[in-house]
Amino acid sequence: MKKKLTAVIYWLVIAGVVGLSFGAGFLYRVWNDSAVAFRQARGNLLVAGLRGSEPVSATRIYDCYGNQLATAFVENRYPVTLDQVSPWVIRGFIATEDRNFYSHGGVDLQGISRSMVHNLRTGDRHGGSTITQQLSRGLFLVQDQTFQRKLQEAFIAMEIERQFSKDEIMEMYLNQIYFGSGAYGIEAAARTYFGGISAAELTLSQSAMLVRMVKNPSGFNPLQNPDRCLTQRNLALYMMADYGVITEQQKQETSELPLGVDVHRYELEQDWDYFTEYVRQYLVGRYGWSAVYEQGLEVYTTLDPFMQESARLAIDSILTLKEPVWDSLTGTWLEDPERLGYESSWARWQAVEDTTSGAPDYIQGALVAIDPTTGYIKAMVGGRDFQDSEFNRAVQSRRQPGSSFKPFFYAEAIEQGWSPGSVILDQPVVIDLNPGSWRPRNYDHEFHGMVTLREALARSFNVSAVRVGNAVGIETGAARATAMGISSRLPIVHSLPLGSCMANPLEMARAYIPFATGGLARNSTAILKVEDRYGNLLESNEQPDPGRRVLSVTGAYLMNSMLQSILREGTATGAHWYWGGPFAGREAGGKTGTTSDYADAWFVGFTPDLVASVWVGYDNHVIRMRLQNGRGQSGSSIALPIWNGFMRRVFADADPSTAPEFPGPVPGEVEEVVICRVTGQLANAACAEHARSELFWTGTAPTVTCELHTDSTGFEADTTLGEFTDFDRTFGQGGV
Repeated sequence: MKKKLTAVIYWLVIAGVVGLSFGAGFLYRVWNDSAVAFRQARGNLLVAGLRGSEPVSATRIYDCYGNQLATAFVENRYPVTLDQVSPWVIRGFIATEDRNFYSHGGVDLQGISRSMVHNLRTGDRHGGSTITQQLSRGLFLVQDQTFQRKLQEAFIAMEIERQFSKDEIMEMYLNQIYFGSGAYGIEAAARTYFGGISAAELTLSQSAMLVRMVKNPSGFNPLQNPDRCLTQRNLALYMMADYGVITEQQKQETSELPLGVDVHRYELEQDWDYFTEYVRQYLVGRYGWSAVYEQGLEVYTTLDPFMQESARLAIDSILTLKEPVWDSLTGTWLEDPERLGYESSWARWQAVEDTTSGAPDYIQGALVAIDPTTGYIKAMVGGRDFQDSEFNRAVQSRRQPGSSFKPFFYAEAIEQGWSPGSVILDQPVVIDLNPGSWRPRNYDHEFHGMVTLREALARSFNVSAVRVGNAVGIETGAARATAMGISSRLPIVHSLPLGSCMANPLEMARAYIPFATGGLARNSTAILKVEDRYGNLLESNEQPDPGRRVLSVTGAYLMNSMLQSILREGTATGAHWYWGGPFAGREAGGKTGTTSDYADAWFVGFTPDLVASVWVGYDNHVIRMRLQNGRGQSGSSIALPIWNGFMRRVFADADPSTAPEFPGPVPGEVEEVVICRVTGQLANAACAEHARSELFWTGTAPTVTCELHTDSTGFEADTTLGEFTDFDRTFGQGGV
C-alpha cells in the first residue's frame, strides 16, 4: 500500500513539473511573440506620438479657396489631436468602455472580474478589455478569440502604458477604432454620420451614439438598424449618468432626441473628375502610392471651382446643341440639317448604351484654362462625362492641332525681323518630297495673291503658312514651339506649320502663355502646396514661376497684335468679342484650328489674365464632324463658341475699368505706317479701302508708295499667279 502511494505521489510530482514547464514555456512564447509584435510596430507609435498612430490616413485635395474637392484613401481616416475631440466623446468612452482607464496599468483586473460575474449572470460574452488593450489589438494583433491572443493583448497593453501617457493612449485609440460605413477614427465618424461636422462639434447625443457603435459597427449602424442604434445610444447615456459624467436631467432630455444622422459615405460619393484625377496621378507619380493612400497628404490645388463649372457648362451647352436628337418613342434619330450627322449622343448613351462595356462614341470636348501670370491651372475638363470615360483628353490625348499651331512659326518669323505688315505670296507652291511632291491648299480652295503676314494669319491661309515655314526653317520653327511650351515630339516636315503633329489642350494652352505675357513662358501646375498630415511642407508653388523669356518683348507685342486681329476681323470674329468694345474691358487674341478632314477642331485664346484651350472631336479619329447637311465643323464653328461661352461667363461680373492690359513694346522699337494691304507698300489715295495702319519693327517699314493703285490705273481685282509673280520677286520683303 505504501509503495502504491509513493508511486502516485511520484507521478503527480512528475506531472506537476511537466505542467509547470509547459505553462512556463507557453507564457514565455506568448511574451516573446508579444514583444516581437510590439517591436515591429513600436516605431510607428513612437513616430506618431501625439499625432496618433495611424496605419493609414486619407489624402485630402482642396481647390484654391480651401474647399475640399476629393479624398484618396484605403481607409477613410483623418487623424486629430485630443483637443480636437468633443469632451462628450472622451467621457462616453471612459464611462462605457473603461471606467478605471486613468488608474490601471493596461490591464484592469477589477474590470475583468466584473465582466466574468456579468457573463455568468447574463450569459453574455463581455471581454473586459481596457481601452489600451483594444488599442493594442487594433494596432498589432489579429482579431481572433484565443487565449494566447488575449495574453499577447495584455502584455502589449502594459508596454504601451509604460511608454505613453493616458492622453496619448486615448488619442491613438480615438484615431484607430472603426465606426462602420468606411469611417476609421472619430473625425471620419463625425463627418460620415453627421453631415461633415468635425469631432470637436459632436454633441452629447451624437457622442453617445458613436461610443456604442464601436461594439458592433454593422449591428448598431443607424442606417441598417436605427432602432438598435437608438437603444444603444440611450444605453450609453444611462452608463454616463451612472458614472457621473452627465446628470439625470441631461440623460432624460437627450434620450428623447432622435438620432439626427446625416450619413455621407465618402468612399461612394467622391466628386472625382478629370482635374482631381490629374492631381491624383501627379501625386502618386511624385510621392508614391503609399504616401497618397496611407499617409494623409493635404493637397491644395490651383483650381477655381467657378471656372471649372463654367468650363463644364460651356462644353455641354454647345455640344448638346450640335448632337443629333434621339427620339426614344420611335427609336429613331430626328432629322435636323444643323445637327451632326453621326448618330450618337450623350443623352442616348446614358439611356441605352451605357450598359455596354465599350467606350462612349458621342462627340467629346476638352478645355484647359491657365492663369498666364502664374502658370496656375484654373480649370480642366477632359471630357463630357468622367463616369463614362476617365480618359483625360485635356492631357492624355494626342490630336493634330491644325492651324492653331501656325502662330509658333509666325512668331519665329517676327523674331527673325518680319513685321505684321510684311507681305508674302499666297499662290500655289509645290514642295518636293523626294519622292513625290506636295501642293498645299487653302481652306477655301482659293489663292489670294499678295497678303500681309497679319492677313495671312487672321484668315488662316495654309499656303502662306507653308511659305513662312520654309522661309524661317522648319527646325527653327519647331524649336520655337518647344521653347514656348509644346512638349510633344515634333516631326520636322514641311507640313508642320499647318499643325501636322500631335498635341494636347494643356500644352497648347501653356505654349500660348508668351503671347499674353510679353514673351515670358511659364510651366503649368495644378499644385499650390502639399503638406504631410503633421503640417510639414513637402512642395510649394505659392511663389509663382517667374517665367523664362522665349520671345522678345516687342516680338511678343507684334504677335499679340496679329492674334487679336483673328478675333477682330479673322476666323474668330464669330465670338463678337470686340462688338461695342472688348468684352469686360479685356482685349483678347487667339487662333482657330481645323484638320483637313474635320476630325479635330480647336480654339486657343487668351486675355491678359487667362489662357484657354479648347478641343472638340470624336475619340475615334475616323469619325468626321459633319452636319447632316454635309457641312464640316471647323474650329470657328464648334470650338470657338465653347471658348467664348466659357470666357464670357468667367468675366461676366468683371469691372472693365480694372481690366489688365497686355504688355506693350519696348519704346522706340515699333513704328506705325499706313500701307496698302495688297502690295505691302505705302498707301496712297487710290488704295482706298485697301489702305490700313500697320505695325513694323522700327526701320523696316516700306519706303515706296503703292505702284499698283494709282490715279490713272485704279485697282484691278484680278490676282492670278502671272499678275503677282513680279510682286513676289520685287516687293516680297522676307517672303519666299
